[in-house]
Amino acid sequence: MKNRKLLLLSFGISLIYVLLGTMVVLVSFPKFQTFGFSHEHPLWLPLAIFTLPVNILLFGLAMVDLSFSSIFILQTIVFLICWGVIHLMIKILLNKT
Repeated sequence: MKNRKLLLLSFGISLIYVLLGTMVVLVSFPKFQTFGFSHEHPLWLPLAIFTLPVNILLFGLAMVDLSFSSIFILQTIVFLICWGVIHLMIKILLNKT
């Protein structure tokens, strides 16, 4: 049961982190600006810096090809890697205590 909670916690954290990063990259383009949130918003730069580790590849891909299928495939791979890393980090932190 403890392992299941750990999996769900790491899943939720990585899902929110990667989705937030994807949103930051997509609103950088005028075509995808939603609800007044764009690259000119004061919150955009801190979010872009905070999510840079998961978005470095997406920034490059978005400059070359802005199709949803390629973005979805890349972010799925990044999400799975991020989920594994966060799961491992939480597991190590819990074992130390």
